[in-house]
Amino acid sequence: MHLSATIIWTVAGVLALAIEVAHLGLIFLFIGIAAIIAGILSAIGIPIAGQLVGFALAVIILPALLRPRLLRKLHGGKGVVSRTDALIGQTGTVTHTIDPIEAAGRILVGGHDWAASSTERIEAGSLVEVLGSDGIVLLVAPVPQISSQTTGYHLTEL
Repeated sequence: MHLSATIIWTVAGVLALAIEVAHLGLIFLFIGIAAIIAGILSAIGIPIAGQLVGFALAVIILPALLRPRLLRKLHGGKGVVSRTDALIGQTGTVTHTIDPIEAAGRILVGGHDWAASSTERIEAGSLVEVLGSDGIVLLVAPVPQISSQTTGYHLTEL
């Protein structure tokens, strides 16, 4: 059985689009579209060399033009959320004292060790909240501690 190039390109395009639906990485989308474009070129009689050039151009140009826009739409205009941005608002424990003068300090957040900085000194063992990041260094602030002086109650009375 002899399959035409149009059918092969179209099947390849549909398979790539099916993979994209399962993956949502916006990579196979463009491969699928480029394959369908090559299939159209085949259907109108363009030789295989022209189909390959059309496929190659589409696979390069479409992502360059459309992927950033589509990612912004999918992720609320911020692009792909970084590992550090995903930690904003989370609470961590200081493992090495954070000292703004020495620019030193480490915290544990979600089971991972991170470099941390703050505008104030925070001792090891303290709880902190992640406010933002500067590259891979988390910007943190101490979490206010609830004590019997604040509430008027001792933990044994609750």
